[in-house]
Amino acid sequence: MNTYVFDSGTKKNIFIAFGIGVLLLILGVVFFGNSESHNNHATATHGQVVEAKAPAVEPAAEGHGHAAPTLKMTVIANIYNIFYFGFYIALAALFFLAATNIAWGGWQIQIQKIPLAMASTIVVFLVCLLVMFLFFNHDIFHWTHEELYIKGSKTFDETLNTKRDFLNMTTFWSFYVIIAGSCLALTYKWWNTLTTMDSNPTRKLFSTSRVIAATTIVLISFVINTFATWLWSMSIQPHWYSTMFTWNTMASAAVTMLSIVILFIHYLKGKGYLPKVNDNHKHDVAKLMFAISVFWCYTWFAQYMLIWYANIPEETEYFRLRRNVDNYGILFHGAFFFNFVLPFFILMTRNSKRSKNVTIVAAIIIILGQFAAFFLMNCPALLPKGGFGLISFGLFLMIGSIFVYLTLAVLAKVKDLASTTHPYVNESYHHHI
Repeated sequence: MNTYVFDSGTKKNIFIAFGIGVLLLILGVVFFGNSESHNNHATATHGQVVEAKAPAVEPAAEGHGHAAPTLKMTVIANIYNIFYFGFYIALAALFFLAATNIAWGGWQIQIQKIPLAMASTIVVFLVCLLVMFLFFNHDIFHWTHEELYIKGSKTFDETLNTKRDFLNMTTFWSFYVIIAGSCLALTYKWWNTLTTMDSNPTRKLFSTSRVIAATTIVLISFVINTFATWLWSMSIQPHWYSTMFTWNTMASAAVTMLSIVILFIHYLKGKGYLPKVNDNHKHDVAKLMFAISVFWCYTWFAQYMLIWYANIPEETEYFRLRRNVDNYGILFHGAFFFNFVLPFFILMTRNSKRSKNVTIVAAIIIILGQFAAFFLMNCPALLPKGGFGLISFGLFLMIGSIFVYLTLAVLAKVKDLASTTHPYVNESYHHHI
């Protein structure tokens, strides 16, 4: 069985998961709770929160911050976050293909079509993000309000005015075109090269894949990841900045992507596919999950520790919103526990990395933990008094179900699931650690 068949049973399970997501979303909307009084209170106080705590940060922005945490804003913020999360998972899949190919990797050859199919979903997420940018840019990005740049007015923001050479819509749309164009071109080249190699393998194609890999790494590292994190995430809280943010974001995406890959491996093995993928291959994926979760902790702690130590108001505001018990304190500490403590101890031993049940549990923990981490990156500035709940999980299940469906649908179009014609496939067959 070397060509995946997207069976009706799997489709049914995906539709059920999507339906559960819809139900959770509806329950979240119904039980949003006393929205009128909540909205009035939030509208009256939202513009004063930052000024009271850190008057040096944005004294002129009172009343002109993001929309109050209404039901509408909660839905918008959560939808945007899950689209951004999905985009980064697909981007990390592209990076995995590039990194393993340019390193002359052989162990991953049989499973490389899984990240290839995952990467193909980047087209959908780019379109979804485009819709959010077109219709909700003022809701998501505080710096897009023109009244903040009128000198002499009460709304004038000196800090944002100094950043306007970069934070403006011309720059924003220019980099969207560059990022989207780069992602689409890379995805097409990887798909065309690897699928052509299935039917007509040549030395030239193999050499071409390494050129594409080098180009992919450079574009993702220096263009896509850098400017996507700056413009699409960090600028949501535009007075704040961090040099560790891009590293932390990609680490989050990479460990999530690997967790999804190992779930797909177990699923395909359970269906009788990939017969020569064994515990050694699963061990390597789990080993990367373990290693990158540790690296994620390093970037997370380095960012936190340096900001805590410097104690500069425009930097500490980021963590004040997230660590405060009244806001997201439980989620903040819970994300650290799910993304580092649990994976570290669960995946520490050799046997745990080779166990189906253990790696499935670890993967689910990491996916949920990194979903929370992405929420903490993007949403607290939009929803300063809470917004993580049934709506978040409902949308997570809905978009996650669509992501799985699209990935499997693309995987079904691959003629050679295990890449049996690749020059290094024998190395993959005899891989042992």
